[in-house]
Amino acid sequence: MDQKQDHGHVYGVSMIGEGEQKLLEQGEEYVFTLPSAYARSILTIPWVEFGRKVSINCTKTGYLAMVIFYTKLFYGGKVHRVTAEVQHNLTNTIVCIAHREWNGILEFTYSNWETKVIDTTTAPVYPKKIRLLEKQGPMESRNLWQEVTRYLCLGDINAATEQKRRLEEKQWIGEGKRESLRTSWQPKYFIQEGDGWVYFNPLWKAH
Repeated sequence: MDQKQDHGHVYGVSMIGEGEQKLLEQGEEYVFTLPSAYARSILTIPWVEFGRKVSINCTKTGYLAMVIFYTKLFYGGKVHRVTAEVQHNLTNTIVCIAHREWNGILEFTYSNWETKVIDTTTAPVYPKKIRLLEKQGPMESRNLWQEVTRYLCLGDINAATEQKRRLEEKQWIGEGKRESLRTSWQPKYFIQEGDGWVYFNPLWKAH
């Protein structure tokens, strides 16, 4: 889940909880956390950066990666910096370190001093598969926020802000009604397991 914070010209989203990715052919499961995202200079030339320490863990292989996304300092400093360290828990050894930019050049150095450089800008881009707006439900995000998006594309910040305010007001009213009725929000595609939420029909259950 996410928590949104509005700090003037900076809009932040904190990603809470953990995600899971299963590699079915390898029988490996990776548990990971996600960085916070910040949209900056939204009234001038908007840009996005990540910040926070995150982890990627695979119990089967015993590997744990700790990745740090650095936010830009107010005065000076580089943007989109990232460092990472991969540890093999079973032997308690560092097998790889990485640094530079998460959206540019990444340099990896392995325990045998071999290095590898990856240019993320040349990686293949796979377009999202998204249903047409007219086929989306009223609570699907792109449909729900389409007026905000439209006004942002037109450069009308005031109109976009007003549309955003209306959406948030509607959400607050709905939350107030649920509190008065002592009912909770019922997600359509996720079910609660312990302290987290999982997709109701994950692919691995079909195998």
